[in-house]
Amino acid sequence: MRSRLSRISAAAGGRRAAASQSAGRKLSGWFIAVEGGDGAGKSTQIDALTAWLRKRGFDVVTTREPGATVLGAKLREILLHAKDREPVSARAEALLFAADRADHVEKVVRPALERGAIVLTDRHVDSSIAYQSGGRGLDAADIAALSAFATDGLRPDLVILLDVDPAVAWERSQARGDAPDRLEAEPAEFHARVREMFRSRAAAEPSRYIVVDAGEPAGVVTGIIEDRLEKVLPLSAREVAEAEAREKALREAREAEQREQEARLAAERAEAEQEAERRRAEQEERRRAEERRREEERKARERREAEERARLDREKAEQQRRAEADERAAKVREEEDRRQVEADAEQRRQSELAVRQAEARARGQAREQATRELEERAESEARTARLVEAARRLREASASADAADSETTAVLPVTQGPDKPGDNGHYDDDEDDDDDDDVPRSRWRLGNLGKRKS
Repeated sequence: MRSRLSRISAAAGGRRAAASQSAGRKLSGWFIAVEGGDGAGKSTQIDALTAWLRKRGFDVVTTREPGATVLGAKLREILLHAKDREPVSARAEALLFAADRADHVEKVVRPALERGAIVLTDRHVDSSIAYQSGGRGLDAADIAALSAFATDGLRPDLVILLDVDPAVAWERSQARGDAPDRLEAEPAEFHARVREMFRSRAAAEPSRYIVVDAGEPAGVVTGIIEDRLEKVLPLSAREVAEAEAREKALREAREAEQREQEARLAAERAEAEQEAERRRAEQEERRRAEERRREEERKARERREAEERARLDREKAEQQRRAEADERAAKVREEEDRRQVEADAEQRRQSELAVRQAEARARGQAREQATRELEERAESEARTARLVEAARRLREASASADAADSETTAVLPVTQGPDKPGDNGHYDDDEDDDDDDDVPRSRWRLGNLGKRKS
């Protein structure tokens, strides 16, 4: 991960060695060939690397030679599994592999690279040179030139060579119970020459090859390959975005902390200045009081002038000492405040993560609580509306009764009681309780009857 963050600018752009692809045909993807003898575990490692790369956010295309296209499947049958046909000569075999490779690159590899994918192929040019040159004895330069023509100069950016003793590879094949194909059935000397050609090509160009001891357990081999790829592959688009987001959040947090620190320091400076001004005012007041006292004492006791001057000198020295002590104490307090500020900042950083997690849980609970409260409020408002309607009807009935009574000479003063609401917020009347919950519990009392003046 450390190497990823340091390679955001260069790796995200997908830069690589100019020799990896033909001039004028730069492709945005990465082309990785997995090579090795039969039984080296290429399929197992390709599956593991595919899962790892896709987890990182890469578009991964897995393929193989021969057999990745319709034409390639037919050529694979002829080259490896057609036992009932006459043997294929070494040169014809090389040409058939080159034909498969040309069709494979044109239809599978190049389109995937053009859209920016990582292509993992099980065998490529190195297998042709190892088997047809190292194994069959053809000229390596001729096989390389034939493959270059077939691929239009396209070469893998990286070759992962799974190096394993042919005897170990044979034991693995036998353990799987697979019937050997035409190449796997070649004698041990043939596979030894193939292995030696693979290793010599890797030694001649170490910057393009990752050589791994395939005799190790599959998980160990996968870990070694992933560690090596981590150092050379660019970051995926998702990894670049995540790294940039983390960097932005960290930068904003630092800026916020710096602003908070500056504000705190400014407040402390202002407080210190106010304290200093207060002390200066107190000192000035003490000085004036002392001058008044000395003047009064001088007038009253001139005969003790010499003793008074000595005493004043001692007082001045003591004041100076206290001032110096206060200054030292202020410095000590400032140092303690600085340490406390640093400790508080560290504590805040430690608690921020816990706060964010608690906030996430609280937001979920708050949404559920808000939903319940809205439902309860809706029910309460509906009940309140029914109570208001009942009160309105009661007032209308009371108004009608008052209108009828006003035609007589008697006036019935009305007072509302009781004077204070009960604990439940209603005006309860124990002697005349209405069982209807939809009618307000306020009651009207008749006052003393009075007669209207004629």
